[in-house]
This record gives sequence, C-alpha cells and structure tokens, in this order.
Amino acid sequence: MERKKSRLIKILIEIVVVIVMVMIIFKLVEYFTGVNPMDNLFKRKEALLNINEVAAMLTHEVDQGVDGEVVLYIKDIPDEELKSINYIMSNLNGSIDSYSVYPKLFGVRRVSFTIVRSDNSYVFDAYKNGTPIPQNRPEAQKLLVRVKQILGDKLSGVMTDYQKELKLHDYLVEHCTYSHGSSENDNEYRAYGALVEGEAVCNGYAEAMALMLSCAGVQNQYVVGTANSGSRRYSSDQQAGDESGRTENHAWNLVLVNGTWYHLDATWDDPMGDEEIVSHAYFNMSDDLMARDHIWDKEKYDPCPDMSWNYFRRENAYFENSYDLDRYVTQRLMIRPYGTMECAFSQFEMTNTTLTGINTVPTIKKVMYSTIGGFNFTVLTLYVSQ
Repeated sequence: MERKKSRLIKILIEIVVVIVMVMIIFKLVEYFTGVNPMDNLFKRKEALLNINEVAAMLTHEVDQGVDGEVVLYIKDIPDEELKSINYIMSNLNGSIDSYSVYPKLFGVRRVSFTIVRSDNSYVFDAYKNGTPIPQNRPEAQKLLVRVKQILGDKLSGVMTDYQKELKLHDYLVEHCTYSHGSSENDNEYRAYGALVEGEAVCNGYAEAMALMLSCAGVQNQYVVGTANSGSRRYSSDQQAGDESGRTENHAWNLVLVNGTWYHLDATWDDPMGDEEIVSHAYFNMSDDLMARDHIWDKEKYDPCPDMSWNYFRRENAYFENSYDLDRYVTQRLMIRPYGTMECAFSQFEMTNTTLTGINTVPTIKKVMYSTIGGFNFTVLTLYVSQ
C-alpha cells in the first residue's frame, strides 16, 4: 500500500514538473518573441484573415471608448495593409497611433495596436451625455464650446433633419477656408481646424460635418475615397471631366434624410476662387451622380439610390426644359438683380442663348456663370453685378 502511494506521489510530482517546464518554455518563447503560445493555441482559429476584419474590430473598440492597447491575432495580412489601417477605419472617434507586430507562431501573428481617442469622441460624449472632458484635452474643450455655439445659434427643436443638415452645411462652407494641407498643422485634417481655426482640408470639412450632425441627432457616415479635382468647378468655356484635374484622396459624408442616404460633400461646395459663395452642387447626391467624379468602396457604405432630397429638387430650383430655367432665372433677377444664384437642370444642353430673359432685367451690367456636371445633371451658378 505504501509502495503504491509513493508511486502515485512520484507520478504527480512528475506531472507538476512537466507542467512547470512547459510554462517556463512558454514564458521564454513569449519573452523572446512577444507571443504567448497558449494564447495563440486558443485564438488561432479566430485569427483575422483580412484587413477589413481588422478595421472592423478596431472600429468597434474605438466606438466603445477604448484609449490604449488592443491586441489582435491576424493571419496572412501584409504589412503594407496594416500601415493603411487608419485610412481603412476612417473613424471619427479615434485612430491608431502605433502598432507592433510580433513573430508568427502556429501561422498566426500577434499585433498590438495603440488606440488614441479623438477630440471628436470627447466632444460628442460631453455634448450628449454631459461627460466632463479631461483637463489634458484643451482642444477638445474649445471644440465643444464652438459646437455648442453653432448648434445653439443655427438649430431649433422644430427643424427636420434636412433643415438641420442645410443650416450646418451652409455655416461650415461660409466660415471655413479650404487648405491644401500642411505637415506642420495636423489640425487642418480635423474638425478642430474647420470649426475653431476656420481652415481645413477635406478631412477636416467631413469631420466637422459628421460631428455637428451627430450632435444634432442626424445619422451620418464619414466616407473616404478619391475624387477627380478637375470637375470640382469649371467655367463656361471648359468641359466636364476636364483632364487638367487629378485624382486625389478625398473625404465626404453620407447623411440619412427621411429614411434614405445621400452624399454630401461640403468641401466641394466651398468653391475655390475669388467668388465667395455657398454652393450646394454636392448637397444630397445619389450614388450615380456622385460617381461622376468621386470613387469609394460601395460595399463599405449604405447605398444612395435617388435624388428625392437633393437640394435643388427640394428648393424648387431644378428644371428639365430651358424655358422653365430661363423664366426662373429672369424672375429671380427681377427681385434681386445682383450677387449669386444657383439652380440645376437636366435633359438639355445650355448654350449662350439659353438665358434670353436676362436681357429684359434692368440695371444688370454683367452676368457670368459657371457649371458643374454634365447633360444628365448640371448645376448652374450665376454671378451678377449691377
């Protein structure tokens, strides 16, 4: 009996020794490679297989307010794709500040991402829930003050989502100046640059619209893609799709109005040049029309199927024959024969003789115009001086 008991103890000791040795080996492996073999053993079946899965997982963590390290396990995702993670995530609430990739084990790599929560996230949380902004985020505190001021001045509780969108869009275009970007000023890429400093690139415009719309209770999405700058605005002696433009990275918004999604590009509604106007050429566009000069991953975003809540249709400034267009322009100029005026038309081509009614309006000295688009939908902007 004693011999049997002694043998059992010996077996138990050997088992414990083996377990301890395995644990030591695992710890040594983790120390030299940064990878815990046990973690990989249990998580390798759940390893993420493409960069979109990684972006979705990190986006979820960002939206949950995470500010710090997030560890994910990946398989067969190139380093070049990991470098573009912020562009793929396109998240307003935070971004990836850095990441570390550890050696592959069992066909799986461990990646440690460091998430930095954005000013936008703090501002939205403070605006909606009254959550105090940390003292070490002074720019977020300034941004909150400006957002409260804008929404308090421009919006009321009886407004529809379309009316809120229009007011906020017009404010941004009127008060922000387009910048070509500076490596010395990151704020130009953020909502802070657009709303507090009054200068931003397309990312800043899109972030500002998304933040204001979200605080106003209007559903929206932040879109990243590319665009052909040659079609942004051209004069009457140029043609649509002018090759003088170039394709460049771009950002804009989707906005949910009356149950349907629409494209909104506040950057391109802020025309470049001497004329200081608030354009609505890219206010609530369908996928088909937006695709004339914008490119985006349609699988990542909700479809925008129609033009029912397009600015010109809602404001009764859209025409399908030249007679109605001429009459509308003439009547408007009789009331206010100076400044700028916008309208849109389709189904016909505009020529220098389309607006004959202008000649009947007294006191007008000069009329110039520019157009955006083409035969199926063209936005016309008139510049009238007395």
